[in-house]
Amino acid sequence: MAETAKKLMNHNEKKKISLYSVGINLLLSLIKIIGGVVSGSAALIADGVHSLSDLAASLSVYVGIVISNKKSDLFPQGLYKVENLVALISAFAIFFAGYEIGKDVLFEESEPIKNLTVAIVVIGLTVLITYLYSRWEKQKAIELNSPSLLADAEHIKTDFYTALVVLVGVLGQYFGYPIVEKIAVVIVIYFIFHSGFEILKEAIKVLLDASLDHESIEKIKEILNNEPVIKNINAITGRNAGSYKFVQLDLALNTDSLKEAHELAHKIEKDIKEQMPFVEKVVIHYQ
Repeated sequence: MAETAKKLMNHNEKKKISLYSVGINLLLSLIKIIGGVVSGSAALIADGVHSLSDLAASLSVYVGIVISNKKSDLFPQGLYKVENLVALISAFAIFFAGYEIGKDVLFEESEPIKNLTVAIVVIGLTVLITYLYSRWEKQKAIELNSPSLLADAEHIKTDFYTALVVLVGVLGQYFGYPIVEKIAVVIVIYFIFHSGFEILKEAIKVLLDASLDHESIEKIKEILNNEPVIKNINAITGRNAGSYKFVQLDLALNTDSLKEAHELAHKIEKDIKEQMPFVEKVVIHYQ
């Protein structure tokens, strides 16, 4: 019962954070578009329109989190992987953001700035909001073991990089050095594509049922080695799905008693779930 309540609390927390992201992206869109119109910065207006696509991405994260907690007879193992699917989509959204930044800055002529002060204030706000929020969301994503929130945090961080490019471009254009903007954007695109690739790699690994990470397997071994009834650990396998881990064990036991073996299986499952957060199920085969 306590485990169910904790899962529900984590799920509600993820939904709340994803809605915060929707609000943040809406706020950023309005700030950039209004600031771009007032300052005469086409780059700011374009960045504001780009934030509208981020808004759509954050909405998809929210929908994915809601769906991932649904129960269905067609999916007896749960719909947890919807979060990983959303992370996969977010990775491509990050790649697209990098492409858009490169296209807009490297191949378009820069426009003269009418009001430098407004442009810098708007960019400064964008840098501050995206930096602080992406760090906070990433921390919460790690705490909740949420791949979709982690991807969303990285996606919002691309806005931080974009704002830096826009700032460099605005200053370079204002002082007569537009080439500075083009150099900065190449560096930023590298970091954006690197973030997108890491998210893409992790999402594909989970969707293809890659094995549990080395740290999780070592922790399970440590728990099992404390049980004297276990004669040999034949195999430890498992997979990730969304925020959760599914574990399978094949054990050789020093007992012929089915009752003792059954009681041990329950104890091992309880110990693993207590010591390892986000383990959804432990299946034990013993001989």
